Amino acid sequence: MDNGLYLPAKIQEDHFNKIKDLFASERPEEIPHRLMSLLEVFDHFKIDIAVTGESGAGKSSLINAILRLNPDDTGAAPTGAVETTKNATMYQNPNLPHIRLWDLPGMGTPSFASKSYVTTMNFDLYDMFMVVMSERVRENNMLLIDEIEQRKKPFYFIRTKIDNDLRRKKSKFSQISALDQMRQDCEKYLKEKKLDPHVFLVSSHETEKYEMQKLMDTFKDDVFQFRAQLFSDFLDKMLHGGWIKARYATNHIQQTGKLETEDITALQDMYKRTGFGAAKVSVVLEALSHFQLDVAVLGETGSGVSSLVNALIGLKNEECGAASVSVSNPAMSLGYPDVRFWDISGIEGVIDYSMYEMKQHLNCYDFYIIIVSDWQKARHLKLAKAVEELRKHYLLVQTKIDCHLQTQSDLCCGETEIPDGLRAQYSQKLQMAKLSAQQMFLINSLDRCAFDFVGLETALSSDLNTVRTSAFAYYISKTVRKYK
Repeated sequence: MDNGLYLPAKIQEDHFNKIKDLFASERPEEIPHRLMSLLEVFDHFKIDIAVTGESGAGKSSLINAILRLNPDDTGAAPTGAVETTKNATMYQNPNLPHIRLWDLPGMGTPSFASKSYVTTMNFDLYDMFMVVMSERVRENNMLLIDEIEQRKKPFYFIRTKIDNDLRRKKSKFSQISALDQMRQDCEKYLKEKKLDPHVFLVSSHETEKYEMQKLMDTFKDDVFQFRAQLFSDFLDKMLHGGWIKARYATNHIQQTGKLETEDITALQDMYKRTGFGAAKVSVVLEALSHFQLDVAVLGETGSGVSSLVNALIGLKNEECGAASVSVSNPAMSLGYPDVRFWDISGIEGVIDYSMYEMKQHLNCYDFYIIIVSDWQKARHLKLAKAVEELRKHYLLVQTKIDCHLQTQSDLCCGETEIPDGLRAQYSQKLQMAKLSAQQMFLINSLDRCAFDFVGLETALSSDLNTVRTSAFAYYISKTVRKYK
């Protein structure tokens, strides 16, 4: 398969062949609109995940850790030694509005007795479960799993407060053997029921240790696949299941707020006009789940392109797998699934020779991080304008800000005054250049906790989620056109 001038294929050949067959009779220019209309509705589709377990197991703390919130942050789930959750409460990450986490009251308290808990909580409302336990597997944990299995719904089994457990066992066991024993204790009861779900050992307070990151990465990958399956199943019932199944499925989707009425109407109209039903939608979503988004990290020689790429994928410069000056292989990370970061330094050689050639090269990528290094020559402004002419999105980054601040150390200013002044100054320059981007991220690639690095990652995650749909739609249109 022809995969373009510079980059490897963005979709595996078997998935692409299915897409190609699907759109064989379509006019290529109509494909982007049709795909984006469908995927816009899919983007609205909500998935409901219940976090359940005994009272005091650490459910609320786990939700805060997943949402990266401190207990006293606005929007955080209340935590405490006493029972704090009285009703099922919904929480969302602003960058992932289609995922709804439900903090269910603890099982086995006077308010929520074990026998009536599942009926009271109405497990049928939820699509997936996180069964949370601490210290040891108890009978109530297995009762919950039995009820979830009866409904044939997926679940994770999560043991929390691992940090507390290890402190108690420190004198008797090594950490590795203690963690291994905890895992065996969890898996023993699951194997007795011939179950093999994901098991995670986590601490909601020491999130950088144990398996919290593994939980986050697995969840991010699983939830897309499962949400796509739910969406396809709903379409199958609504469009092909007969009027009774269709009515039940539609009522359930509306009552749980997974889709608005206008979204359901849009799907029905699309099917009437184009025959785009559940089977075709399933092919599209499967291809989308494997679509590789290409992000170009651009900068002049010595601007810190490789260091920034390494920081984004969570590697130090000297570690195995860290980015080098080569642009032949992209960098990838579980933190950004299906995203390829391309290390492109030395852009001054191309820009100063031919801006036209630079623009042709840029068009291969879906998103751009542009590093600012020389305001006088303003090559970053030329790059930004070229990207805007391509109608694509970018972020502007000033690297090595720590070195810049050291040169200003003789000024009698507060710790935040100089960075704040720089942000205001850069924002004004961007306005004068008439760029759509009005924000400059000030970072030190060697310290991901300093300056604007967290803000950069938040903006990057949000923007990549936004551009993925359009990038996928136009890539399919462009590639299908080659086979016409």
